[in-house]
Amino acid sequence: MARKRMIDPKFWADDKMMSLTPRHRLLFIGIWNFSDDGGIHKNSNNMLKAEVFPCDDIIVKEVGKLKDELIELELIIPFQSNGIELFYVKNWKIYQSIQKPIPSKYKLPDDYSSPTVALQPNRIEQNRIEEKRKSTLSKEELSEFQKKYPGIDVNQSYKKFILNMKEKGRVFEDLVAAFEKWLIRDVERGWNPRDKSNDLVTLHCVVCTRPKEVKRGKEERLTFCKQCGEQMLDYNSYLIEKNTRKNNKVE
Repeated sequence: MARKRMIDPKFWADDKMMSLTPRHRLLFIGIWNFSDDGGIHKNSNNMLKAEVFPCDDIIVKEVGKLKDELIELELIIPFQSNGIELFYVKNWKIYQSIQKPIPSKYKLPDDYSSPTVALQPNRIEQNRIEEKRKSTLSKEELSEFQKKYPGIDVNQSYKKFILNMKEKGRVFEDLVAAFEKWLIRDVERGWNPRDKSNDLVTLHCVVCTRPKEVKRGKEERLTFCKQCGEQMLDYNSYLIEKNTRKNNKVE
C-alpha cells in the first residue's frame, strides 16, 4: 500500500541526487512511497513498474535497469528475508522521519546500520549558503544601499550594525537582508541621517544659461554668474525665473 512520504529540499541539491537522471530520481522517490515504514520493498521489477510507472512508456526491463543502477550507487541495498528477494533504502532515516512507524514484517540483514550523516547540499548550494553567512558587506553592496536609502548615512549605520553584531555574538544566515532590516529601522526612527552639506547641486544662470556645480547650503545661495553677475539658481528656480521674465517681456 502506498504511503505519504516527505521530501527534504536538500534532496534536490545533494551531489549524488544531481548526478542521477530524472527517471532515476523518480524511481527512487517512488520507492519511498511503496516501501514499508522500515524502508523495505520487494525486489520485483514488475511491481516497481506497476507502482511507479503505471502509465508511462517504459518497459519492465528498463525499470529493472534503473533499479540496478540505484543498487550500483548503493542507494538501495538488495537482501533476502525468509527466502523473499527484497531491498532496503540506504539512509532511510535521513530521507524519512516517520511518527509511530508500523514495524516491518521483514528482518533487515545483520550488517544494516542506521545512518549518522544528513543530506549535504552540493557545492553550488554550499557556496550560496556561505555567501549569505558572510560577516562583511562589500563596498559595492554598501553603495547600492546608499542609492536605495539616500537619507541615511549608510557607512555610519553599517559600522554600528557590525559593532552590535560583534558585541552580541550574532551570526546572520543572510547578512544583506539583516542589514537592510537595520537600515529600514534607521529610516523609521530618523537615526544616522546623512549630512548633505557636501552634496553638489547644479546651478543655472537665467541670462547666460551656463551651468555650474557648487556645494549645497551657503555656496548654493551666494553663487553669481562671473560673466553677467546674475545670481545662479537651481534648475526649478531657474525655469520659474526664466518663464517669469519671458512673460514680463511680452506684457
